Amino acid sequence: MLIDIITGLSYLVLAVFFVLRINHPAKEVPEWGKWLPLAPIALHLYALYLAIETDAGQNLSLLNTLSLIALIMVLLIAIYRFNHQTPHLMLYASLFAGLVSLLNVLPEKPNILMFKDNALGFWHVWLSVIGFSLLLVATLQSIFVLLLHKKLRSRPASIHPLMPPLMQMEQFLSALVLSGIISLGIAIVLGFMQPDTALKAQSLYKIILSAIAWFSFCTFYLGYKLSRLSGIRFARLCIIAFIILAIGFIGSKLVLDYILQRG
Repeated sequence: MLIDIITGLSYLVLAVFFVLRINHPAKEVPEWGKWLPLAPIALHLYALYLAIETDAGQNLSLLNTLSLIALIMVLLIAIYRFNHQTPHLMLYASLFAGLVSLLNVLPEKPNILMFKDNALGFWHVWLSVIGFSLLLVATLQSIFVLLLHKKLRSRPASIHPLMPPLMQMEQFLSALVLSGIISLGIAIVLGFMQPDTALKAQSLYKIILSAIAWFSFCTFYLGYKLSRLSGIRFARLCIIAFIILAIGFIGSKLVLDYILQRG
């Protein structure tokens, strides 16, 4: 519990750093500023290890899953940030990770999974979480693309100097969506390759919504690459597709773990 509180507070301190960065864009940032997110990330990794690894197996409860998603999300943006300016993206990712870390102190029913001698199940779960994390970052990036486009049309003078160019933001969005499609697509295939008992344990509601969301992302990505969709419309559609995915991915765990108490 203490490590979760320390991790959450460290993310909030990181968020304050990026608030100051955004409020003082002309101020020179020291080189070590690029490495700053690695401190809460290391704490988060240790906290997750303690929470997930148990003697009975791996505890992938709802809060632990959300915490894992937040960790992957922050790590991804931190790596991207070494070569690109992303203070706004990093700010909201830090706030999300900090909130999830603090929520992890709440008691919840464990969801123990056994991955020993089950490589198929292990990779299915991990690729699902990675794919969801990538598409979550893509959704956040889509929001910034829409906000920047709106300012370019109405008030270009109000655009923050640290906001990346629109084309660069769209390229990052496209790369995130493609990576998420690949990860989630492989996870779905591996899911159907599992034994019938494992398949029956999955919520049909989750499978259907996840498949719809995946096909939606594929369709929108191809439409964007074939120039049938503008970058702005692509960003809007990505948000819609992610909402469907989140309802299936997180909504099913919420219903099973907290409403039906079947976690």
